[in-house]
Amino acid sequence: MRRLGIQLIAAILLLSACGSEPTREPGVSPAADSVTYSIPDNINYNYRWSADPGIDLFTPAATVVRAYVESYYLTVRALTSDAGYPGYSKSVDENLRTDYGNPNDLAKRNFVGTQFQHLLWMTPTEDGWFATVCTGDYSVMREGDGGRFFNVGTTNIVAETVEISMRDSSTGIRSSEGPERAPIADVFGEARVVDHVQSARNQDAFRECLNRMPDEPSNRPTKWDLPHDAPYPTLAPYPGWPRYDEN
Repeated sequence: MRRLGIQLIAAILLLSACGSEPTREPGVSPAADSVTYSIPDNINYNYRWSADPGIDLFTPAATVVRAYVESYYLTVRALTSDAGYPGYSKSVDENLRTDYGNPNDLAKRNFVGTQFQHLLWMTPTEDGWFATVCTGDYSVMREGDGGRFFNVGTTNIVAETVEISMRDSSTGIRSSEGPERAPIADVFGEARVVDHVQSARNQDAFRECLNRMPDEPSNRPTKWDLPHDAPYPTLAPYPGWPRYDEN
């Protein structure tokens, strides 16, 4: 596993941080983990997803991409791999997971607002899928001193790629939308995340991602870490995750 020094972790904290909403029938849900998952206490923002026409956010492959991307940013901002969703540790290659050491020894920041994710391209591969994702973290803010808030991202939208191995689409992944901020059951199924490039090699992706956010570029912060008197609103998660005990 990769191990980061304290200085590099601090740098990650500072630097890291639309489609319609269809009505869908609830699917069959997996069983909840014996130890119920909960989002870390310092994470108070939500994720909102959209996708290009022709991409279904509710397919098993898209569900795995969503679960991984959300988990990845949670682990970075909570400074622990344990912040990943149920199934994260078994489904994500070890070289993609970071060893933060003892998270109790690290100073955590509180994060608020909304992180926008857009599934730009889903390309089939021999073993699964290659996803290109736009990440808008200009609307995620860390709480600072004196009641002020500082934006994590800027008007520049990140394009990143995630590759998953998923030979069989019937991996037991079900029911991937609902009112909850996070799943309490394994939503990775038998799929594996084998690669994550945080800056897409295809430069066309960056140009496409610029126009996939709900806020115009002129309404996004031009620089990172600018002070704000009030944070970006924390919008409801979409598609969110189901209440498994109600299905």
